[in-house]
Amino acid sequence: MGFAAKKQAGKKSLGFTHVLRFAAGYWKRQPKRLACVLVFLLASALIETYLPNALASFLGAIRQEAGHDEILRLLLVFLGLYFVQAIVFIVTYRIYNVFETNLFKQVLDDAFSHVYGLPEPYFANTFMGAIISKINRARQKIETFEDQIILRIFPTAVVLIGTIVFLSMRFPMLALLMTVYLVILAVSSAYLVFNVSGPAQGDYAEAQDHFGAHLADSVSGIATAKAYAQEQTEIARFVDVTTALRAKNVRAYLRGNLAAFFQRMLLMGMLALLLGGGTWYLFQGKATVESMAYLAFAYNILQSYIRELGENIKNLLTSSYDLHAIIDIMREPPEVPAEPALPPLDIRAGAIAFENVGFTYPGKTRPIFDNFSINIRPGERVALVGHSGSGKTSFVRLMQQMYPLQSGRITVDGQDITKGSRHSLRSALALVPQDPILFHRSLAENIAYGKPGASLDAVRQAARQAHIDDFIMALPQQYETLVGERGIKLSGGERQRIAIARAILADRPVLILDEATSSLDSESERAVQDALRTLTHGRTSIMIAHRLSTILDADRIIVFDEGKIVEEGTHDELVNRPHGIYAGFFRLQSGGFITE
Repeated sequence: MGFAAKKQAGKKSLGFTHVLRFAAGYWKRQPKRLACVLVFLLASALIETYLPNALASFLGAIRQEAGHDEILRLLLVFLGLYFVQAIVFIVTYRIYNVFETNLFKQVLDDAFSHVYGLPEPYFANTFMGAIISKINRARQKIETFEDQIILRIFPTAVVLIGTIVFLSMRFPMLALLMTVYLVILAVSSAYLVFNVSGPAQGDYAEAQDHFGAHLADSVSGIATAKAYAQEQTEIARFVDVTTALRAKNVRAYLRGNLAAFFQRMLLMGMLALLLGGGTWYLFQGKATVESMAYLAFAYNILQSYIRELGENIKNLLTSSYDLHAIIDIMREPPEVPAEPALPPLDIRAGAIAFENVGFTYPGKTRPIFDNFSINIRPGERVALVGHSGSGKTSFVRLMQQMYPLQSGRITVDGQDITKGSRHSLRSALALVPQDPILFHRSLAENIAYGKPGASLDAVRQAARQAHIDDFIMALPQQYETLVGERGIKLSGGERQRIAIARAILADRPVLILDEATSSLDSESERAVQDALRTLTHGRTSIMIAHRLSTILDADRIIVFDEGKIVEEGTHDELVNRPHGIYAGFFRLQSGGFITE
């Protein structure tokens, strides 16, 4: 069983109570506002429940030919209740809007913070598009979920109970029958939603996540699809996904319509019960015209709530299913547990040691490292060389604590990196990756990313050392130029020089260069090599390289093969070994790269 399958199998299925607890956790953060909303909603619902009684009293006074003052007084009471309810309604929503928008922000902030705290294996097994879709939908669906409970179901319960109480004062037997009927109606509605329309909505929610992930994956790969003339293949795959999405959408609609039809039939039964019961009381001489008006008005209020009860329960359940996705994300264990808080590491010299390290990637059986050890001196410039999969990138990832060790330990300046905070460890490292990721922000912000408070002069100085300042100053907006999503507006070489400028400005004790000049032409490479020599001087530098021309002056070159160190020494020492692996790499280079 693969990693993703094991993770899925290990998850406990989510139910409605899990979602309710999730939402209630955010409601508790604003107890005063929530209490005010509930009190005003209760007052509004009770006023509405009393309206049929006020109307009956007004009509009764007319039938009994009461004095004009009495009739006018009862009319003013009836109209006044409407006015008071309108005021209560406005105040309620004013408070609720603040309550709700605060909650949206808290959910989004918590979800984003949690995603940033997840370990790298999670992202290796999850579509980025799916994560974005789940966070976006969470904001919408938490609104629907709380609206249904607070604004819909709670007032409905108050109106139903209040109506039964007032009805029992006029028609006790009818009130009893209505109680039984309302229980049947509620149970039937819940059954239809939870067992007929609800599961279909859950399937549709999952299909939406799959669609979002597929869309993001396909759009991000447009350049590759065009390069291999696979546009029609991708379009056909997309049509298959949308066909499946439509099928589940139609199924959800059809089942929802079926539930709505039965709901309408139940409402007709309630109308027949109320008016039929009232007519029976009328024939027995126990009801008057105003009593019948009371029943008609009471039904009008009741049906406005009950007619939406099925829809409210459906929306509640649908939003509950949709929130499963974000709750699953929030349940993912973070990279660093909140407790206990680890102390910061004090990294200044940059001495690195791997001691008997053992590591196997999640879901794999073959170890990358087995009892692996190495020492790197402070300020030493070390190059890592080897075929793909030999352990070079894994070395760097373990040093960054992207993955947990299975055995052994790694120390920096004599401190076990697992005993200190990851933040302090990574704050001591500067990384220039092979394919730098830039944010859709200004060039100045991207260069200063590792040192946000840096002045523009400092940013320009770093850019000059990376030989990118002239290019930036020739742009219309210069350092305020936005780079586009993932730096798409820049060439690969330009992005790499921005990343080098970022590392220069960050000025950290340990520097990691992962094929840092792979996207540069020969002229730019020579210029940047000078900057890199300045950058690496006096600080511990780890350089992963296939282009051997970039590491000729390294203090030590380490050759990896299947997670083991098979050779080490300077360039001159290694290149003169007649049957050495490094010497073979150097002889077989084509254009300065190692051939696989």
